[in-house]
Amino acid sequence: MKSTKILKVWNNIKFKLYVPEKIDKNNKIEVHFSYLNPVTGKNKYLKKSTGIDRHATKKVYTQQANDLIETLIECIIGGWDPISDTYPDYVKLNSQSNINESIKMWLKVRQMDQENGLISTDEIKVTGFLFSLFSAFLKQNHMLAYKPEQFTCNDINFFMRTHEKLKGWSPVTYNSYLYRLSFFFKFLYDERIITFNPCTPAHKYKTRNLKTRYNIFEQADLKLVKKHLTEDSKFQDLYIASKFLFEYNIREAEQLRIKLSWIDWERGELTFPEKVEERGRMVGGTKNGLGAKFRLREDMLLLLKGYIGTKDGVDNYLIGGNNRPGPGQRGKQFLSNRWWKFRETYDISKNLKLYALKHTGNYESLETVGIEKLSQMARHSNISQTQDYVKSKLNKQIITIDGKVGF
Repeated sequence: MKSTKILKVWNNIKFKLYVPEKIDKNNKIEVHFSYLNPVTGKNKYLKKSTGIDRHATKKVYTQQANDLIETLIECIIGGWDPISDTYPDYVKLNSQSNINESIKMWLKVRQMDQENGLISTDEIKVTGFLFSLFSAFLKQNHMLAYKPEQFTCNDINFFMRTHEKLKGWSPVTYNSYLYRLSFFFKFLYDERIITFNPCTPAHKYKTRNLKTRYNIFEQADLKLVKKHLTEDSKFQDLYIASKFLFEYNIREAEQLRIKLSWIDWERGELTFPEKVEERGRMVGGTKNGLGAKFRLREDMLLLLKGYIGTKDGVDNYLIGGNNRPGPGQRGKQFLSNRWWKFRETYDISKNLKLYALKHTGNYESLETVGIEKLSQMARHSNISQTQDYVKSKLNKQIITIDGKVGF
């Protein structure tokens, strides 16, 4: 028989789990709740089932229902009206809407995404920059009044190629902007404004085998950088960050999340939780969204103890600014800015990037640990990522025939 169970009560709204007697595509497991219709002054009974798998076990679909409830609450807090399924000031686009109106609507949607914690502030800035270029291009070519349906892949290629030349975009940057433009047209497709995404057949670069993808430090550069980092105490935090990149494959964004409480000094371990709070929202502790545990070498433990001292609280961030731990999390570009300052101080080539230390460490370790172990250490989701280091090494390797039988 069918059953209903109250899973949560929030702001006088009862969210119930509804399970039909017979579960199939026409009888779904749903979350039911009532919401006041301001027009009629009466409650309207609503049903939602997004993200609930009808084939799942009771434990799983109950958790999925709870997740859906949390999402619904977040949306309501963000201004979403469950009755009309709209946000405030949301004007529905239609077949008569022009590209200029569509862009303005898209920027509003992305702004709401940022306010609800779905995308970062940096992403909003990049999106705004791209569409300021796109709008200026459309205005210059008298296309602002065009309907989105009129755009072809040739129009997209013309815009992208023009600005690639003007701005000096790299292939990776080019593709990232094309992706964002494609996401906009996908939004229009989902809104049934267009029937075809003009970005889909547009030109895009194959970046997998680009020489710049896995830039590494030459031995002379590596020794010079290490010498300056170890001798200049003003950059001790950067030295620690460099070792985490080179030896442990811990990315810059991940390092900025590290709290002192994550370090077990007795076991010599650093543990990343699966979820951490970052700037008011929950994110994965690592890039792949999983937890991770690292066994720290003795030299790293000694370096950390000398850097931390004895006065810092366990809730402080390891990299807290002013070359020491601190209570506030640093911005995303903090380590990149520190690296820029270090390069300027010691007149080091601008071609040497901080993140390249991670690639260099993997490149140098390939022969000693093997590809499978390296893939595990680098936390690659696919071993093909690790195989790119093999290709990179082959490109620089001198082929010898010692020991081979002569002709």
